[in-house]
Amino acid sequence: MLKKTKKNLNEIKTIIQQKPFDYEKAENLISELNLEEAPLELENILLASINNGDENARIFAYEYLYYFDSEAVFQAALIGTTDDDDLVQMCALEILGNLAKVESLPYLKKALGDNNPNVRCFAAESIGFVEADEAKVILQEQLNKETDSFAKVGIYYALYFLGQDEMLLSLLDLLEDHNYLTVIRSLDILENCVDQVNKENIIVHIENLLKRDIPISIKEKADAVLEGLNEDDRF
Repeated sequence: MLKKTKKNLNEIKTIIQQKPFDYEKAENLISELNLEEAPLELENILLASINNGDENARIFAYEYLYYFDSEAVFQAALIGTTDDDDLVQMCALEILGNLAKVESLPYLKKALGDNNPNVRCFAAESIGFVEADEAKVILQEQLNKETDSFAKVGIYYALYFLGQDEMLLSLLDLLEDHNYLTVIRSLDILENCVDQVNKENIIVHIENLLKRDIPISIKEKADAVLEGLNEDDRF
């Protein structure tokens, strides 16, 4: 192992044990590592931190465990879905979506009933990556009773990903939602939905959004997504 990598790992291990946890310093150190070739030692450091009493340390651990795919990480992610901190839950749900194991469905379904719509959104998105007939059933049942627009973003995207093309229209409709976070999340998701067939339609809806009187946060996001779509020459 290179000396600098070893040094950074030792520093991360030390910082993550300190209270209060210095998130920024740890993030700066980990940014110097090649996470595409994430060393096993880093995985072990992060796994040892999932029960840390400092929620920021747990968030950090789960955020970067996303880059690993071992059974230990899968089990840690299952545990994280019931954490007291919403951000820890959301990071754990993203890991489960990335691993896309059928065995995670009971945990994802439980998270889909969480009081926090952000957690429900992330749970729905992760269910969409699990290739199982039960996934569609779970999502449709939740959609039938879901009242929060942000949570619906995840459900629409998951169902679209699972082959229900009509959900794209529902996602486009959310660009007119009163909740700015819903609109921003919808823009993120639409960027991932673009293909040769729907690209022009998505662009038109984003252009129409930019013609309205909208918060600067939405405008900046819409501008960035639109620029990316116009520069994307895949379609």
